[in-house]
Amino acid sequence: MANKKQTIQKTNVYNMRHAMVNYYLLLMLTFFEVFLTNQYASARTDKFILYIVLTSILIVSTIVISLSYSMDKNAPPEKRVVEQKRFFDVSSTDIAFLAFFFCACITTLLSDYKLDSLTGGAGRDNGLILLFLYTAMYFIVSRYYYFKNYVLCAFMVFGILISGLAILHFFYIDPLGIMTGYTQDVINDFGTTIGNKNTIAAYMCIFLPCAIMMFVVQKSRYVKILSAAAIVFAYCGLLVAGSNCGYIGFFAMLFFMALVCVRKPHLLKDLTLALTIMFSSGLLLRVFSFLMNDKSKGFERIGEMLVYSNKVYIIIAVFAVITVMLYLLKDSKFINSKAFKNTLTIIISLCGGLAVAVFTYFFCYYTFVDTTTDIGALSQILRFDDRWGTHRGFMWINGIKDYLQFDFAHIIFGSGCDTFYHVFEPHFEELSIRFNNGSTNNIHSEYLNYLVTQGVAGLASYLAIIITCVYRALKTSKNNELVLIFVFPVIAYCAQAVVNIYSPIVTPFLFIFIALCECLSRESNSVNKV
Repeated sequence: MANKKQTIQKTNVYNMRHAMVNYYLLLMLTFFEVFLTNQYASARTDKFILYIVLTSILIVSTIVISLSYSMDKNAPPEKRVVEQKRFFDVSSTDIAFLAFFFCACITTLLSDYKLDSLTGGAGRDNGLILLFLYTAMYFIVSRYYYFKNYVLCAFMVFGILISGLAILHFFYIDPLGIMTGYTQDVINDFGTTIGNKNTIAAYMCIFLPCAIMMFVVQKSRYVKILSAAAIVFAYCGLLVAGSNCGYIGFFAMLFFMALVCVRKPHLLKDLTLALTIMFSSGLLLRVFSFLMNDKSKGFERIGEMLVYSNKVYIIIAVFAVITVMLYLLKDSKFINSKAFKNTLTIIISLCGGLAVAVFTYFFCYYTFVDTTTDIGALSQILRFDDRWGTHRGFMWINGIKDYLQFDFAHIIFGSGCDTFYHVFEPHFEELSIRFNNGSTNNIHSEYLNYLVTQGVAGLASYLAIIITCVYRALKTSKNNELVLIFVFPVIAYCAQAVVNIYSPIVTPFLFIFIALCECLSRESNSVNKV
């Protein structure tokens, strides 16, 4: 399993391109996270520029090294053939990525806002330049990543630091002085070196599943200990972020982890242990809150339940008992039987399906049938109207109406990369009057934003990247379980993205983990196309 992964990787000689990719990933998963030049005011710009610099260095270095290899007269011809095959053999995910970038190019050419489409300056910097860097980075990392534990362990350490800062800022403790001079509203909404609560939640949807799967898959005792600590901090970081988008990613992560690991009992016992640790760590926030005399930003409804409700003890006890049973019966034929696996798969699928069905029923009932009954804070979730999801409903409804007014070419290719600001500008006055929000440059859903700004073609190719990546990775996990470390962050991020926005702060991690999934899929499957 994990050992097989390392054996596969060792068949490729570790060279300068592998080293460059690993150093690049090391910087992205550590220094990039904490880099700030002017507190929160320049967080997005700082990380955008740093990403451009680091990725440009990676691209240029890879080209130079590859040219030097190709001109090496002492290299045997068969080695050159292998090198060419390694890079130019394409998978379905590769094709989807190329289609995504090609659509972005067409979108920019057709856009009425060509400069903004190129730079992303009217939005969150997600213009053609950034999409080119994502594409180039994907192809380099997916070809030349070489599994080294120090990269992921460093990510765990820095993730713990980020999560620790989020926790301290939640209790109004600012050890680095990066909140000094900001208004109370900004202080309540922001934390760590990452950004506001939605951005922190998106980051935790990358970090938490990575930490859990590191604990489950890795065999080293020291890596497990570090991963366990990361689980504690990441889960607490998710709770203090207090963003519903984070909980969407969290529950999607739990569902798919259970579905995958139930087929592998040797992983299931470590997963239930990891979840026992995770849910128990929420109690640490209760203790810390008590020590701080409950002086905090305040938990959202779900976070409050997971921290203060006594039902959490039941959840912890259930996972603890299941863990003990799985460890005691790990060698039994029943636990490893096909009937046991199939039964648990059906139970988990039914539970997930039932949860979705119940939510859908109440959502439709309070949206279309009972539109007047006061359901309090639940109206933000269960009643879709202009005020739904902190007035995301207003932006979704009017944004889609505006999109449907486009001509055929712009229906297919959108208004221009990250140019939603221009599309929605006629609604700014109403947005200001009704919601005290003078403008917006994003529809507050990654998928809808791609639809409006890059059209049906852009959204379809983006979804193709996600679907083919996840499919290939889960298929690869049958032979190489290390890929699970990378695929669940992709799943969790994509779930939370339904109601969240992209940015150069967290979105680069999505494309990095997609590239890592593809790399392991290529190694294990020899680029078998799906």
